[in-house]
This record gives sequence, structure tokens and C-alpha cells, in this order.
Amino acid sequence: MLAWERKVIDDRVAPATEAAGNVVSWYLEFIDNRDLTKGIRDFNGSPRFSTGYTPLRNRPGILIETHMLKPYRLRVIGTYDFLRFTLEEVNRDPESLLAAGRQAEEKTLADGPTYDPARRFPLDYELTEKVRPYQLKAVEYHTEASDVSGAPRVIFGTRALDLTVPMYDDFRVKTAVAPPLFYIVPPQWKDVIGVLQAHGLTLQTTKEQATIDVESYRFLNVKWAPGPFEGRFMPSFKIETVRERRSFPAGSVIVPLAQEWAKVAINLLEPEAPDSLVRWGFFNATFEQKEYGEDYVAEKLAREMLTSNPQLRVEFEKKLASDPSFAANPRARLQFFYQRSPYWDKQMNLYQVGRIVSTVRLPL
Repeated sequence: MLAWERKVIDDRVAPATEAAGNVVSWYLEFIDNRDLTKGIRDFNGSPRFSTGYTPLRNRPGILIETHMLKPYRLRVIGTYDFLRFTLEEVNRDPESLLAAGRQAEEKTLADGPTYDPARRFPLDYELTEKVRPYQLKAVEYHTEASDVSGAPRVIFGTRALDLTVPMYDDFRVKTAVAPPLFYIVPPQWKDVIGVLQAHGLTLQTTKEQATIDVESYRFLNVKWAPGPFEGRFMPSFKIETVRERRSFPAGSVIVPLAQEWAKVAINLLEPEAPDSLVRWGFFNATFEQKEYGEDYVAEKLAREMLTSNPQLRVEFEKKLASDPSFAANPRARLQFFYQRSPYWDKQMNLYQVGRIVSTVRLPL
């Protein structure tokens, strides 16, 4: 699909739009808005953006933005021209677009029925330090001190200014995963299941309890943003892989990856994906401690554990000596023992979605 976009959009539509009298550019994010000569960092749109989502559905996606400083008439004409030339190209050779879509879908479907731990599906990307020269069509500008913000402000003129600036647009895979055969979602996560349904994913439902071997994750170093984003509190975290035997109740939802929308499912259900349902706060209850021990009970428990476990005593004393904030926090000191006791909630910070990576008999 990317090859089709480069051949049709980059090589034909964009030049035709420019030839019609428009200035066309990639989406630009300047390293320093006050000094354009420092260059441009490309923007990798995650699936929350249209151009990050359409590839997951094996379709091309183009986002047209016209600059707010341009006259409204030119913005309308530029958008019209780009759409006109795009439709002309598609009409001239519709089969190439259909073939690109079929090829992408066939590749997705071919990968789904098998699990290969060596196969890596990219979830997130990062820029490299590789740079190339870019011809920027700017306008003259200068900066002056602002008595309002206290920082330099940019003042744009009207005279055209052609600049050659560094462009950073080379990406490498930052995070990847080996896709499973299926995901299994317990039925109580109704909002999660609702999102999967809204995306049109093929889903199946278990008719009775299933006790199966799964892979999953435990969340570590969970932290919270200082405020909501788009109405949701979004956690950050690290993960470690967990392999265990779990029981999933009747009504659990199976998400097979042998389907054309498999890449959508992976990006929603793999926690490390930048727009996963975990990152968007759909599993925040997982991070809540529901049970606790009263101090007078925890005191007795701690003393019993120290007496019966000399190694634990060494660990406790080492933490007291190395962590002053811990040593000064009575609640944290008691929590140290509670977390290592048989009464600690082992479901806390445990991802409730299972990854099925081997062939199993499911009660469907």
C-alpha cells in the first residue's frame, strides 16, 4: 500500500497539484519555530490519526491540511486541486489501487493462522539521526523580543524565502511484538468489547468456561499523567511477560488474528501500542489496589514474616538503609510485608487479556 501511495500521490498527484499553481509540502514540524534553519522533524502519526489508522485496515490514507495564514480562496482551491488529481489518477488506473489493497489483505490473512515468536509486528517508531537536505519554501521572517510573553516572537513578512534545511524523516522500529493466534477478553470488560465491535472486528464468544495456557503482561512502574487528555486518564508503564494457566468464564470474547482487520486488533490489545486500549484508560481498574490490611494486623504479620524468613529480614533492612523516604513512611514499611504475603492481590497490575499462542480447543 505504501508503494502505491508513493507512486501515485508522491510522483503524480503532488507534482500535478503544484503545476496547477499550489505549493505542496509534507506536514512540517519545525525543530525551532523561531529559527527555521534548524530544520524539520517528520511526524509519525499513530492510529489515533487518520493516516495512522487507514494502513491498519490495508487502505491508503492522505490528510490534506492548508495553512491558516494562506487566503481562504487559495486554501479551497488547493484542496480541490489535490482531490481532483487524486480522483483522476484513481480513475485512470483503478486496478492498481484495488490490487494494492488485495495484496495487503492477503498478507494480513496469511500471517494470522500461525504463531511465530520470531516474527515482529511493529507497534511504534522513532526517528533516527539520519538527515537529508530539504528545500523549504518559506517567507521572510524575523524575531523580536515580546513584552507580552517575555520570549522572542516571530514576525512573518510577505517576500518569498527559499531555504535548504535539514529534514529528519527516517524512522526505525521502536517497539514490536510477535502477534498471537488469538486474544481472549473476559466478558466483564464490556467497554473494551464494545470498542472491538465498533471497529468491525470478527469476534467469537465462548459458550462455557475455558481453562487454557496464555501469555499476558504484568504492568510495572505505573505512572499517571497530571491531568486528563480527551477526557481520559492515561497511564504510562513498563511491562513484563507472564505465562500462566488461566480460567476465562463463559461469554469471554475471542479475537482471531486470521482476519483482514488483524492489525487493528493488535494495536488495540497490545498494551505497548501507542494508542492501545490500556493507554487510553480502558483498563485503569487493573491498577487499583482493592484490598488492604489494617495496621494492627499488618504489624503482627510483618513480625511473623521477619521471624520465619531471615532472607526477608535482610531485604527489609537493606531497603531501610538505602531508601530514606521508605524508612520514614510507616505505611510503606507495612506495605512491604503485605505485598510479599499470601494475602496480596496478585491480580493487581495484571493484564486481563490473554494471548493464545498455541492451538487450543475453545468452547465456541
